[in-house]
Amino acid sequence: MATTLQLADAVGYFRVSGPRQAGERHVSLEVQEAAFYDHCQCLHLHPVTTFTDVVSGRKDDRAQYRAMLNYVVQNGVGNVVVLFLDRFGRNPREILRRYWELEEQGITVQSINEDLKEELMLLIRAGIAGQESKRTSERVSMALRKAAEKGKLVSKLPFGYVKVRDVEGERVEQVPGEAAAIRLAYELATERNMGYKGMADELNRLGYRTKSGALFAAQSLKLILLNPAMAGRAVFRGQGEEIITENAYPAIFYAEEWETLQQRLTIRREGQHRGRTDTSPYLLSGILRCGHCGGAMAGASSGPGRYAYYVCANKKMARARCEEQIYHRREALEEAILGHLGQYSDPVRVRELLEAQGQESDAGDEVELTRISGRLAELERAFLNDLDRVDRGVMTEPEYLKRQEVRREEQGGLQSRKDDLEARVAAQRDVEAQVAAVPVKVQTFLEDFQGMDIRRAKAILQGIIKAAHVFSDRHIELEFRG
Repeated sequence: MATTLQLADAVGYFRVSGPRQAGERHVSLEVQEAAFYDHCQCLHLHPVTTFTDVVSGRKDDRAQYRAMLNYVVQNGVGNVVVLFLDRFGRNPREILRRYWELEEQGITVQSINEDLKEELMLLIRAGIAGQESKRTSERVSMALRKAAEKGKLVSKLPFGYVKVRDVEGERVEQVPGEAAAIRLAYELATERNMGYKGMADELNRLGYRTKSGALFAAQSLKLILLNPAMAGRAVFRGQGEEIITENAYPAIFYAEEWETLQQRLTIRREGQHRGRTDTSPYLLSGILRCGHCGGAMAGASSGPGRYAYYVCANKKMARARCEEQIYHRREALEEAILGHLGQYSDPVRVRELLEAQGQESDAGDEVELTRISGRLAELERAFLNDLDRVDRGVMTEPEYLKRQEVRREEQGGLQSRKDDLEARVAAQRDVEAQVAAVPVKVQTFLEDFQGMDIRRAKAILQGIIKAAHVFSDRHIELEFRG
């Protein structure tokens, strides 16, 4: 009587980085397929089908892996064969997660070119070592954070300061020459509307140098002027949080000066207030926008000492790009803009304008933001607690990875909502700040304008108005700067 040998079913799972790429072990798709069929023949397995993902191992959106998992579960296939376990991913945690996912369904994973038991132990150790490295980094960060919370300086001293040790102890003092360079840069930025390169050139011309004795460059000066240390604040940034220590340094700028400087530098980053825009004699250059096409409006003249006007830049380049036909006389338009601006020395008018632009407040956003921030902190604590349980052997690595998968999904949704709420709350706070600040700025500017240098006047006006949209001399819409 003949006996029929019933072979166990097996599927092959392959991965390559690209259709023509062999990958890091020279395992092309052809090599993996041939090895799979040879393996099945040697171990008397029935090769049912194969699944191939053409995707980088760094990505986790593998459609064919998911299809393979559904297939073997629905059809009762007992074996999944891979050439190496790293076909499941390049991260030990991802490889283990997929391996255990298949095991839970009663499916045996076979690795053709590895001792499976030894490889699994190596992966588990690598995963735990990776977590230990992360925890070491977290401990260092925590120690620095605690030091920062106590007001200790945990970063290198910035330009402008030096640490002094004497019989009275250790303290930080200003370096007079460096502080003078910073004060001059402030004046060049706020009074003369200069950019980083222009400021660096002027400092170099006057003999100022960096801490190392080198010439100033635009980038090195930018880093100095954006550093909160100039206003006396030490800022520690770690793991998504900021710890600010006030009065950590003897401030080179008063608080109001710091805010003025940062606003000036922010305006320049927008790209509308550079080069000839800031050095031209036209008060409204960099501010005016055509109400018809949205293009910038530039100052121009028909000749030295002759007719001066503002015109849409799009119209100057090609008439078809803007239908606006009006050349606005310089004096008339500047007078109209300043007259329109004068209305906003009244806080009520400022609030009405902001509300008309859709910038209303919603107190519920702050409540929700507090709740979400609290929940994210809870999830982070739970993550650290579980790591500790894995270290003590109370929780297994597979259990840990499963719980983290659930947390990651919740964290992703919450973080996205938190980012949105933070932006909205910041905008709402900005509205209240504008209602309080704009009228004072407008009134002060209009009172002092007549005796002011044009560069100084432009710098102040650009700090008040982000854009003035001109439809006609009588139809002007202002957009205040936050």
